[in-house]
Amino acid sequence: MVHKWKKHQWFVRVLSILVIFQMAGAAFELPLLDQNGHAKVSAAGYEVKKEQTVSPDVNYTNEQIDSGSYEQSTYVMEIGVDGPNSTIQMTYPEPFPTLDPVTTQAQSIDKEGNRVLGSINGSFFHVNQALPAYLISENQNIFNLGAVSDDANGYMSVPTAFGMTPDGRAMLGKYELDLHFDYDGDSYTIDSYNKDRDEGEIILYTPNDRFDWTKTNEYGMEIAVSGLEKPVDSSEIKFGDTVTGEVELIKEYGDDARTKVPDDGFVLSIQGGAQAAKFEDVEKGDSISLQINNDNMWENADYMLASGPMLVNNGEVDLKINENSSRARARAPRTAVGINEDGSNVYFIAVDGRQNGYSDGMTLKEFAEYIESKGIYKAINLDGGGSTTITAREPGDKMPSVINSPSDGYQRPVSSTLHAVNTAETGEPSIIKAHKEEQGKVVEGSSVDVAVDYLLDENYYPLDKSQVELSVDGGVGHMEGKTFVAEQAGSGEIVASAGDATKRLPIEVVETVDRLEITPEDIKLGTGTKQTFDVQGFSDDNEKIIFNKNTATWDTEGSIGTISDNGVLQAADSSADGAVVVNINGHEYKASVSVGGTRQILDGFTSSTAWDFDAIRARGTNRISQAFEPVAAGDTSMRFEYNFATGDQGIAASYLVRNNPVEMKGRPNHIGMWVYGDGSDHWLRGKLLDGTGKTYTVSFTEEGELDWNGWKYVKAEVPDEAALPLSVHKLYVAETSEDNKDYGVLFLDRLRAAYNDNDDEINNLQEYDFVEEDKEWDITFNTALRSSTVTNENIYVETVSGEKVEADVTLNNAKDVVTIEEPDNGYTGNQFYKLIITEDVESSGGAEMRAPVEKVFQVD
Repeated sequence: MVHKWKKHQWFVRVLSILVIFQMAGAAFELPLLDQNGHAKVSAAGYEVKKEQTVSPDVNYTNEQIDSGSYEQSTYVMEIGVDGPNSTIQMTYPEPFPTLDPVTTQAQSIDKEGNRVLGSINGSFFHVNQALPAYLISENQNIFNLGAVSDDANGYMSVPTAFGMTPDGRAMLGKYELDLHFDYDGDSYTIDSYNKDRDEGEIILYTPNDRFDWTKTNEYGMEIAVSGLEKPVDSSEIKFGDTVTGEVELIKEYGDDARTKVPDDGFVLSIQGGAQAAKFEDVEKGDSISLQINNDNMWENADYMLASGPMLVNNGEVDLKINENSSRARARAPRTAVGINEDGSNVYFIAVDGRQNGYSDGMTLKEFAEYIESKGIYKAINLDGGGSTTITAREPGDKMPSVINSPSDGYQRPVSSTLHAVNTAETGEPSIIKAHKEEQGKVVEGSSVDVAVDYLLDENYYPLDKSQVELSVDGGVGHMEGKTFVAEQAGSGEIVASAGDATKRLPIEVVETVDRLEITPEDIKLGTGTKQTFDVQGFSDDNEKIIFNKNTATWDTEGSIGTISDNGVLQAADSSADGAVVVNINGHEYKASVSVGGTRQILDGFTSSTAWDFDAIRARGTNRISQAFEPVAAGDTSMRFEYNFATGDQGIAASYLVRNNPVEMKGRPNHIGMWVYGDGSDHWLRGKLLDGTGKTYTVSFTEEGELDWNGWKYVKAEVPDEAALPLSVHKLYVAETSEDNKDYGVLFLDRLRAAYNDNDDEINNLQEYDFVEEDKEWDITFNTALRSSTVTNENIYVETVSGEKVEADVTLNNAKDVVTIEEPDNGYTGNQFYKLIITEDVESSGGAEMRAPVEKVFQVD
């Protein structure tokens, strides 16, 4: 970093000894000697954030729960499937296997007579291969056999699935496949599939296992079979089908080599010497047949989506996983599907996570307890973490949108999804939502616009809003397109209609306004600023009255500036007091205005807890200044440390975020503050919040112009268009160039709102000198010193925390130059230090220091 070095001198008379700090051509004369010597789901805080009806059969609820230790945002969608047009469909992206976001998969099946109302991500998958981890069956086809977990630490040690029956009921629970193979006239039971082989087991490995090779040891034999007429993992083979192939390879007992699973076959892995001996006569070319039969409970299911573990069974927590396993204990986003006792209702359940201050996520035990608390009869766990996504069709929308907050910040593509679907054809108009753009009574001759939000059929599917007609009942006015025009005082209704659907909006017309108010009122403005004033009408009972504002005329009193026909005041360039005046139908109303005047101190930076640190592609910290660190006014400043050298590409920024944004009086001319710069050529900016919650970015410097060392007053203009009241939300330093991403320290002081264009003035600002990290100090005295008093107890450097820097102190042969050598590890960059010469230093004749001498310096 480049500093702009300043040459200056200290000249102070002393009686007997002159000390000179030798630095880059500058001399400092100092007076030295004196002649005289940082659980179960229960809610400490609970709020229903949203309840939404999606269709007559579907609704969802979003809850915010604060347990006292963790915050959770949960979503439960209830889908009635006992109606003739409501069902749950499963999808997977095509071509298989691929991955797609939940909403993309919903779009692939949404069409006339098959409308998606809401969706949730499905089961687990292997990212690299895009393969579902567990069983997917469709129409009894073994689409993807998947795997089961090796032990209770996995999600699927007890296989469970969700599906739908041909009569439209949901089903959920355990399943157990019956696998066997036939060889040489005998049938042999297969214990499991696509899992680690245990003692005495026969395991089947298929092509859609996540591994292409078996991972078994030498204590068994393996038979690779190929040439099947139908692939095991495909829509071509159904449960109960028999497929036959020929032995391609035999790995004998005792051989520790792995076996590759044939693309058109399978591998039988047989553990134990005794069991392997049964197949010692098997030879290449022999015929082996395989059959996989479904569990009786599931033999008629339309589809099966396997996942786990089981969370709730028979209305109670029944967690089929080791609760102490890392998977169960992890606090993460979670997803589940559940049903009621008779399968007439299905529940999509999600909890967000990994988002501090919003939702932390749940352990599997907590998730199961939450589901139990909702009265759900059975539920299984689906893929969670970044995959957790739940969508719903909002009123007026044709397609569902994401309603939760995925932890990755976006939808993660997934391998399978579940969808709430309505199979009815588009119907006739049934529901209209409309509103007046302004609420209140309307003065005769004035108008108000009407907006049609949506038109829905009986299943809440959106229809073309243009078929909605607007009319007026009650004789109080008429419609001109979408605008109601008031004609006669009285009560009536604006009627929105389409087919048999009707929405009535009450409307009241009055003769005149009872009272007017100007906003803003009693306002303080900076010189040269612009402020828009508005006027509102009210009745005697304080209800808002809508009137035609183009009948108002604006004026000013006093020398506060000029005002336009539409109420925009251009404040004067000098201080003045006066008023804005509005005249309507001969009635005059005023709002006092003060232009210029006294500044407002927004923050003197006296509290570290008032500001938090945040960063994008950067690191850093903040705290209140300590000891002898730079202060412009008062006792403290804000030390603001940033580090852009993180290796991340893109704009880097370090932020100070105000916990309670500092509100300003009115609209200042500018916001200013004192900044102790480090000459690093960055960009100093801030963010303001206006009265509507909108954020505005302001600049205290131009890009790359935070280029000075020491104190400087900087100011940022306040946007004229920002709505009052205004508040300071963030201060930050940013860097857009990859070539200038370094680190440094700023000090901020006296943040203020200024109501004129003048800079702030502070006298006697202290400046400090910059030195290198390997600085060696030579201190020259104008007399010889007593050697015994030249020690690192009497002459030393200390940190802002008061700790002495370990460095050798030496005296030259002439005994008039003291050297403080470079510390072993050098000084720390961007830090402040103080060099101290105590009064215990004596001349060779015994003269003592009149007073201690101190010099503060900053390390580059």
